[in-house]
Amino acid sequence: MKPGPDISEPSLSVYTQPARHGLWSDSNNFGAEVAFAADEENRQRVIKLPEWGEPVVWTVSLGLDYTEEEWPAGGPGGQRGFEIVGEVSFGAGGATQTFEVDWVQGTTFSVPMNAISVDAFYAFPFDLSEGPRAQQPLDLRLSVLLGRGSANGVRPTRSAQLLDGSPFAELGNDQLIATPARIPKFGKRLFVVSSVEPTQFNELVNGNNYVVFFTAPDVSDAAVRVATMRITSTALLDGIRVPPFAKYVTLQNVGGGFTEPVSAGFNFELNL
Repeated sequence: MKPGPDISEPSLSVYTQPARHGLWSDSNNFGAEVAFAADEENRQRVIKLPEWGEPVVWTVSLGLDYTEEEWPAGGPGGQRGFEIVGEVSFGAGGATQTFEVDWVQGTTFSVPMNAISVDAFYAFPFDLSEGPRAQQPLDLRLSVLLGRGSANGVRPTRSAQLLDGSPFAELGNDQLIATPARIPKFGKRLFVVSSVEPTQFNELVNGNNYVVFFTAPDVSDAAVRVATMRITSTALLDGIRVPPFAKYVTLQNVGGGFTEPVSAGFNFELNL
């Protein structure tokens, strides 16, 4: 089969779409919207596009919509909260990359490709093994839109759970958290997100508390420490660039100073 014609530059006012070809050519639409079931185990494909044209940079926009009126109470202790995570597979030629991105309240990123699929699943900020089952909005809808060219703006993010599945790390006095989080694919900059009360915030940013990057998951044994960054107000605001060799990250306190353990999460800006 002969390859299609070259795709024009996005700046041109007129664009001729190459003839579609591939296994799913009959459904090769550059946008989709679906109802997303309120089932905590739900995993659903939102869009799948086959190979089309020559690979160029495309912008992908993930959107969602719901109402508070259709959101039942639930979750451990009656809490409500959820995140949608998008699993994105894109490719060109014989190569494919797969990564995860937080849907948040909508996000946008750009990748070079001529084929893509986006699946969605739930994530929660609490332990689902305790208390009532989680509840999500019953009218939740997800959308994926594609457009040619690159979008400049805020980069997408991905929150990283600990290897034991916990959404947050609990840091106590004189402790190195032995279960780290794996740095997500394309993770470029780390933002430590803490839910401490304002009265305890100074204990986090003015004490001897550190973000520690390692080469492997066994941070208390064979993993090599490649970088140690102190947690300050500036680090929380500007983020911490992921250093070379780093594959995992955890937290450490030296010398105490906490009145009670601090809960913190890892949110990565993706280089997309």
